[in-house]
Amino acid sequence: MIGSFSVCANDRAKREVALLIKSIRQFHDCPIFVFCDLGAKTFLESLSFSDVNYKLELEPNKLERRERLVRHVTDQNGFHSKAIILSKMDCIEWALWEAKDTFFVDADIVFLKPVDDEIDHSMDLMLSPHFHVEDKVNQNRTYGSFNAGYLWTKSMDFPQAWRDVYTTLSKFYEQEGMVHFFEQFDTKTFGKDHNLGFWRYPKIWNRGRLSLKEPVINWEDVKSVHFHSFPETYAHADKGLIKGYNLLKDSLMPKLSEELRSFANAL
Repeated sequence: MIGSFSVCANDRAKREVALLIKSIRQFHDCPIFVFCDLGAKTFLESLSFSDVNYKLELEPNKLERRERLVRHVTDQNGFHSKAIILSKMDCIEWALWEAKDTFFVDADIVFLKPVDDEIDHSMDLMLSPHFHVEDKVNQNRTYGSFNAGYLWTKSMDFPQAWRDVYTTLSKFYEQEGMVHFFEQFDTKTFGKDHNLGFWRYPKIWNRGRLSLKEPVINWEDVKSVHFHSFPETYAHADKGLIKGYNLLKDSLMPKLSEELRSFANAL
């Protein structure tokens, strides 16, 4: 059994994290630990989910403190918040203290099937490879072989190890350096039926117009998908990324159950 889930989400991501929690609650009744701001907390509490625990660690004053700790980390784009990234390690640490193990996910994950049986409790850590379908070597070298928004751990040493990787070793925020975890932890990986996201889609360009080709996979086996389901979460991205996220949403939203789609439409 999974001891807990954990996630960070601010007001901009409140609808996405609501969809995530709804998808978790289809299959799992363990505690969920959420780092958030007041806007997200108020919204989520109005939905009356069971056993969701909140800490207001994404309020501006808390993020300002974390921002000072990572001011030396190189800004790679205008999309990622270095302070919220650092909050992920603190959120995992809280969940571990409370529940002994945790499945940490980004707010834009949606579970399609239960994942209890996927967890190997003999391991310290489980990571999700990107399984890049294009330009594998360059993509893995630049962005990392493993995805920073989908992992399970039972190790109390892991949050500090990730802070160290993020602040001293990783070349792309907290993600590129995740390969170093294999040096410190007994680590296993999730398969291709987990965490299916943008990196798994072949991109087709025709006269400057982008389209996505669906990956070759048995969709009946897919456990989880990784995509921005609401446009406000990526409205601050550049135009090219917005186009890609829109196409990904159009591809993945129909893969959700009718119950999840109805829930999303009602938010």
